[in-house]
Amino acid sequence: MGIPLVRMIATVGSLTGILTMTGCARSSVAASISGAELFEACVPCHGAAGEGQTALGAPAIAGLPAWYVSAQLERFQTGVRGQHADDVEGLRMQAMSRQLRSETETRAVARHVASLPRVTHTAAIGGGDAAAGQRAYLLCASCHGVTGTGFEDGRVPPLAGMDDWYVAAQIRKFKNGVRGTMPGDAFGPVMRAVAAPLSAEDVNQVAAYVHALSR
Repeated sequence: MGIPLVRMIATVGSLTGILTMTGCARSSVAASISGAELFEACVPCHGAAGEGQTALGAPAIAGLPAWYVSAQLERFQTGVRGQHADDVEGLRMQAMSRQLRSETETRAVARHVASLPRVTHTAAIGGGDAAAGQRAYLLCASCHGVTGTGFEDGRVPPLAGMDDWYVAAQIRKFKNGVRGTMPGDAFGPVMRAVAAPLSAEDVNQVAAYVHALSR
């Protein structure tokens, strides 16, 4: 799907600034770089502690399982995720993920993210009803687990304690076809089917419930 010229210019301009600031545009000389060093390229958006920045649409990622971080970086790298013209945050992540030069680097930065102490923010969505969200979450529990812990064997991510605004944003992306429509996305159609019947109120309530679950 083509990216509108104005959005492409804005995205490229933003990425150029980030890459210059972080030194992510590395030379072609091969070097052994630690996960912590590679993570410096992520700091402008996700923060030094992996705490995220709501204003940039960058979620808290500290403490996420390394297998999940690696899997998502690979999905961005291959265009399975972050390819849609309306996915501003995804387009940014797709470009940034491709600065990792090998599977070794991807796994190294994923291990660093996993090693960071988990960060839990206060709820950002006003009026989110966690109790009501528990009922709607039954649609999600069969894959993500009753307690939102996910399943590594099934490559299903943990949700418990995630920022409510981020969970709501991702559900809306699936619902609106901004995420989960790319060829090769085995999980996208499932998520889209689950998100389709949710009302705007349901989305906020599910997000509130997931955020309230213990990590």
